[in-house]
Amino acid sequence: MGCGDIAENVYMPQMPMNKRAEVAACCDLKPERRELFRQKFGIPRAYANMGEMLADGDFEIVMDTASIQAHYDLNMQALRAGKHLYSQKPIGLTVGQATEMIAAAKQAGVKFAASPIHMLRPEIREAKRLIDGGVIGKARLVRAMAAHGGPEYFQYRENDPSWFYEPGAGALYDLGVHALHQVTGLLGPAKSVSCTAAVSEPSRVIRSGNYDGKTIDSSRLFDNYMIHLDFGNGCIADVITGFCVKATTASPLEVYGEYGSIIFTDDRAEPLKIYIDDTAHKIRGWIREQPQTRPPADFYQCSCIADLIEAIEADRTPGIPPEHARHVIEIICAVEECAKDGAVRKLETSF
Repeated sequence: MGCGDIAENVYMPQMPMNKRAEVAACCDLKPERRELFRQKFGIPRAYANMGEMLADGDFEIVMDTASIQAHYDLNMQALRAGKHLYSQKPIGLTVGQATEMIAAAKQAGVKFAASPIHMLRPEIREAKRLIDGGVIGKARLVRAMAAHGGPEYFQYRENDPSWFYEPGAGALYDLGVHALHQVTGLLGPAKSVSCTAAVSEPSRVIRSGNYDGKTIDSSRLFDNYMIHLDFGNGCIADVITGFCVKATTASPLEVYGEYGSIIFTDDRAEPLKIYIDDTAHKIRGWIREQPQTRPPADFYQCSCIADLIEAIEADRTPGIPPEHARHVIEIICAVEECAKDGAVRKLETSF
């Protein structure tokens, strides 16, 4: 559901890697987009709305890649129809919406997987194993960044990206959600949050595609955030996110513990740099990890569908459960309020 840029350029090209899945239908409000998908990817059926697609019902999983503001309504339609669901982020705009979807999935007896997919990534899973195993001692500080120059700048787009700057979208839901998922995925639920935010670029110009040169009014939403999370027990995290970073060489994620550090890199050959301070043996330094188990299978964005299929067949919880997504949505909603009044807000949800 949703024949936009991420579906066209990421999910659909990768779908053949899932040997146990095939695309039965596509759906989009724009006739030219659904016809493009039908022809480009050999999809047998195309529909103008979710209701029509669900009425045929000849499929098991709905993949929601529509715009952010549409997710809640589309997801609820799919779940109420008894379909397993993978939803792009965020699954909804409020904790209440997320809770309603979780309840609908349980009532229908279906599996519900919620983007982002970071907790399926091999390097994230390995870092969590190291942290949970006490290799770097108790985590004390985490720094994360998920930022770029804006959807009108960062990526080539055939579709108008102006909607990213309309209420219900924005940098926090588009990018901040990634860093927040990684940090909470590694450390668990946060206890409280505070934030500083600004509208740093109130007007923007599209730099590519069919709308090259169009000016966007980007003054209605914050586009620059510094988020502070408190996990209790002396552990805190800072998250930088927004649409104001044209380029950077900074690590996207760094975890500092009592006895070492884990630094994420962009090097696929060495995605983690690990520093160990072994007080018992009086040795410290950077190490190059040599895996002691079978190397993980190739990972790609569409691995989320492979994981969901495995969860359906094994009757287990998907690796990216909606309860985690709900906690991140609570943080995002709190951040927007913190940015306005500077107050610290306690968090209630868990996963």
